[in-house]
Amino acid sequence: MRKLVQWWKWAMVVPMGLCVGLAHIGQAQAQGYPSKPIKIVVPFGPGGSGDITARAFGQYLEAQLKQGVVIENKAGANGILGTEAVKNAPADGYTLLLTTNTTLAANLSLYKKVPYDPLKDFEHLGQFGTAASVAMVSKDSGIRTAADLTAYAKANPGKVFFGHYNSASQMTAEMFKVKTGAPMTGIPYKSIGSALQDFYGGQLQVLFLEYLPAMAHIDNPKATAIGVTGATRFKPWSNIPAIGETYPGYELGFFLGLAAPAGTPPDVVRRLEGAISSALKDEGFLARLAQLGLEPSKVSKADYPRFIQSEMTRWAQVIKDAGIKPE
Repeated sequence: MRKLVQWWKWAMVVPMGLCVGLAHIGQAQAQGYPSKPIKIVVPFGPGGSGDITARAFGQYLEAQLKQGVVIENKAGANGILGTEAVKNAPADGYTLLLTTNTTLAANLSLYKKVPYDPLKDFEHLGQFGTAASVAMVSKDSGIRTAADLTAYAKANPGKVFFGHYNSASQMTAEMFKVKTGAPMTGIPYKSIGSALQDFYGGQLQVLFLEYLPAMAHIDNPKATAIGVTGATRFKPWSNIPAIGETYPGYELGFFLGLAAPAGTPPDVVRRLEGAISSALKDEGFLARLAQLGLEPSKVSKADYPRFIQSEMTRWAQVIKDAGIKPE
């Protein structure tokens, strides 16, 4: 009987000691973080808003943590491939995810099955900011306003095509169709570069570009900007009206943030959250966000889960209104 009692005590002590040991290991890892380069996965191709924002923050993070930051573009399946890759990565703070409304909200309504839970599978570290898009058409088309595009599409059914490379570029066009009744056909692309190539090649009549990539094209003599998708005009382009001025109720923007795999050590999470928080108070970084067309985030850490849930609901309604069935 005494041996049985001794064995039971030993059996209880070992797991407790193991848990304490693992906790100490986690703390030691966090204290030494980062001891190697950090990777930020952008689940879309290069050149888009997410890619350029991730690179801007990567430079800031390098300076703050005195460690290298690598940006990896892992495009595919509307951001699902890259997002799933980070979900399955070691939860050690060395693989992070650039998050968007596409990956955290829209995809849940665009696809029947998504291999991740936006809230349960990630530690959300913070949000960089929000922005909107601008509708671009060919200069040769003669279209100069949102009303012109509607009239042109109705007069040429089956001949107006728009390109899309993420949910922002797709749903801004789909919402335009819903609000105006303009018959337009969407063509999917793997990257913004491919869509732009066909736009300038004449295969696409309209393209909704986020503010950031649009900056390189807004003054292109071959293109005309006819309206922005935000609730108000974009200050740097105050001569371009909001589409909602012509079609009340039309408004659609997007957000960009950063996440780590669920289970990342709390000390590491706090350090990364602190880096984002300090970045959003840094004049240089804020100036960079302004250059990128982003309005700094006002969503707190405590409110972030509710914000994501509200975005899921909002995008589900937009997709339903557009008549898009999940794939």
